[in-house]
Amino acid sequence: MPSLAAGAEYRRCRGWLLPALLEDSEEDLIAELEAGRAQLWPCERSAFVTQLLQADEPLVHIWLAGGDLAELVSMVPGLSAWGRAQGARALGLHGRRGWARALQAAGFVSVGAELRKGL
Repeated sequence: MPSLAAGAEYRRCRGWLLPALLEDSEEDLIAELEAGRAQLWPCERSAFVTQLLQADEPLVHIWLAGGDLAELVSMVPGLSAWGRAQGARALGLHGRRGWARALQAAGFVSVGAELRKGL
């Protein structure tokens, strides 16, 4: 297994992230993390995985999230600050309806099928 898979932080967060992998495999996730095309944001009871995308505008795409919802929402300011430092203009994600309710207080709005927050 690749070196990241053996890393303590990934192993600790793995159980929160794997249920969120709908179309990709764990091998895809590990490959993206190891190549630096995805970033692991571990916290005490939850974790995000993001990707910095260069589409219509630079965007921090929240690819995966799992664990404690309140803790995930509390991580949004840190994700936002990192995104701004990388030149991103927004945070974005595709998720279940519950995410829209949870992230509304953090400044996310629905844009079509996506949730977005300007930076």
